[in-house]
Amino acid sequence: MRFRSLKWRLIRRLFLLQAATCLSLGILFVFGLWGSGFTGLSAPDEDSITAVAASIAWQEDGSMRLIETAGLERERKQAPGFWALVRDRDGRTLREGPVPAPFLEIGALGPIVAEARFNSDISDPAAMAARLKTVASPHGPLTIIVGRQGILPPAKLLLTLAAFASGAVIPAIVLTGLITLAVTPFVARGVHRSLEAVARAAERINAEDRGYRLPLETVPSEIAPLVLTVNDTLARLDDAYHRQKRFMLAAAHELRTPIAILQARLATMEKTAATERLAEDISRLATLAEQLLDLQRLNSNARESQMVDLCALVRRQAIELAPLIIAAGYTADFQMPSSPLPIVGDAASIERAVANLVQNAVQHGGRSGVITILVKHPADISISDEGDGIPQADRERIFEPFQRIGSPTEGVGLGLHLVKDIVEFHGGRIWVGDAPGGGASFNIAFPPAASDT
Repeated sequence: MRFRSLKWRLIRRLFLLQAATCLSLGILFVFGLWGSGFTGLSAPDEDSITAVAASIAWQEDGSMRLIETAGLERERKQAPGFWALVRDRDGRTLREGPVPAPFLEIGALGPIVAEARFNSDISDPAAMAARLKTVASPHGPLTIIVGRQGILPPAKLLLTLAAFASGAVIPAIVLTGLITLAVTPFVARGVHRSLEAVARAAERINAEDRGYRLPLETVPSEIAPLVLTVNDTLARLDDAYHRQKRFMLAAAHELRTPIAILQARLATMEKTAATERLAEDISRLATLAEQLLDLQRLNSNARESQMVDLCALVRRQAIELAPLIIAAGYTADFQMPSSPLPIVGDAASIERAVANLVQNAVQHGGRSGVITILVKHPADISISDEGDGIPQADRERIFEPFQRIGSPTEGVGLGLHLVKDIVEFHGGRIWVGDAPGGGASFNIAFPPAASDT
C-alpha cells in the first residue's frame, strides 16, 4: 500500500499559502497606488514626444495648432490627465490639456534644455511624471514637454498589475517556494523523529508483553490524542485477555472432575469395542482440559526450568501411553539410548508435548501399523506413524491454533499448537517430515544442556 507523504503535503500547502499571500500583497500595493493617484508607472516616453511633434501644424501667420492624429489620440487614451506644452524659438506656445504651472516655467526656458525627465513622487501624488525634449522642425527647434496625471483607468490598471506580477510577485512566489522546499524537511524532521520513536515503541507490542504502553514524553500535542487512544485500546485488550484467561482456567479446572468420574465409571464396565472407543473419546476430552491448563501455564511468568533427563521423561510417557496405543490397534516401537540426555526445561510441559504428539499419531495413523517413539543424541525426539501422512502444503499450517487436517470432527486443533509453543519456549524447533513407513514424522530438536556440549 502506498502512503501519502506528510512532508510533501505540508510543502504544497505552505507554497499555496505563500503564493496567495504574495499575490494579495501585490494586488493591494497596485490598488493602493491607483487609489492615491500615483502615475509613475505610466510616465510618458519617447513615443509620446514623437506623437505630439507629428500632430503640430503651422498656420499662415506662423502660429501652431494641433491636428488630430492617431498618435495623439493614443496618448490621450493612455491615461487620464494627458497634457503637452510646445514652445517654438520665437516664444509662441501651444497647449494640450491642463499644463501644471511648474512646467509652464520650465517651458519658458526654451531650447536651452535639450532633454529632461521628471519622475513622479510616491509620497506626493501631485508630483507628475513628465518628459522634455527639444526637437527639430521646418520652423526651427521646438521644445516639447508631455506629462500625465490622474488615476489610471481599469484597463491600464490590469496591465500594470500584470507587469508588476511578472516582475515582482511571480519571482517572490518562486523564491518563497524554493525556501519552503529547502526548509520544510528540516522543520518536519523533528516531528518525524517523534513518530519514528512511537513506531519503534509500537513494535514491542505483543501478546506476551502485556501491560506495555506507548511513551508520551516526546509525542507532539497534535499526535498525543492518537497515542492516548492506542494506549486505551491496549488497556481494554489487556483487560479482555485477563478475563478470558480467568474463564479458560476456571473452565479447565471444572472439566477435570467430571472427566475423572467418567474415567472411573468406564473402568468398571466390561471391555468392548464401544467402551474402548469411549475411552479414547474421554482421553481426548481429558487431554483438551490439560491443554487448556498447559496454555495458561505457558502464558504464566512463574515457570521454572531445571535439569531434565530427556530419555527418562520420554520413557515414562511411553509406558503411560502404551495401553492407549495398543488398544487403538497399533504396535508400539520405543527406541531410545540407555544413557541420559540432559536438557534444561520444564518436565511437565515437555511430557505434555510428547503426549499430544502420540495422541495425534493414534488419531491419524489409520488404526494400523506401528507408532514409533525415537529419542536420539543430542536431544532429539521423533514420533511417527504409518498413516496417510501430511501434505507438504499443510505442514506449516497444522501448528496454527484451531487448525485440523483430515477428520474435522476429532479434536479442536490445540494440541499441535501447544506442542510448538512448548518447544519454542525451550529454545527448540519442531518440523514435520515423512516417516519411513509412509506416514507423518514429527521431529523435535531441543538444545542440549551445557554439560552435554
